[in-house]
This record gives sequence, C-alpha cells and structure tokens, in this order.
Amino acid sequence: MKQVIRIVTNKFFIVSVAFLLLMLFFDQNDWFTQHERSNELKQTEENIRFLESEVKRMNQELDDLNKPEKLEQYAREKYHEKRDDEDVYLILRDSL
Repeated sequence: MKQVIRIVTNKFFIVSVAFLLLMLFFDQNDWFTQHERSNELKQTEENIRFLESEVKRMNQELDDLNKPEKLEQYAREKYHEKRDDEDVYLILRDSL
C-alpha cells in the first residue's frame, strides 16, 4: 500500500497524469475532436466516391448524346420536343 501511495504522490506521475488529461479532454485537438474529424473524413471520402461515379455516369451519358438517335430520344423525353408532323399528349396523374 505504501508503494502505491509513493507512486501516486510522485511529482512525475502527477505531471504525467495532468498532461494526459489535458491532451485527452481539454486541448483543441483532444480525442473527441480527432474522432469527429475522422468520421467527417470518412463521410467526405464516401461523398467523393459517389461524385466520381456520378461524373463517370454523366460522361457516359454525354458520350451517348453525341449520337443523333440518342440526342433525339433525350430531347423528346426531357423537353417534350416533337417533329412538325407529330402530336404529343401528356397524361398527368393527380397525386391524391
């Protein structure tokens, strides 16, 4: 028991514990902040992967739009364009 009290009252031990507490809880780069930043980094990397896949998909779509038949299909579907001799009917449904 005296050995434990002797170690706990040692000035180097006290300073080390105080330093550890300061670094773990009270510093601007404490453990909790580092954990939050790590999670934020993971979310950002996941977002980057998603956006890179979207860029690939959009580049593929752009390459497809360079073909005249795909460009016409896209214009008809998205912008409801038609040829001069055609009639277009849009059927809208009520969202009740």
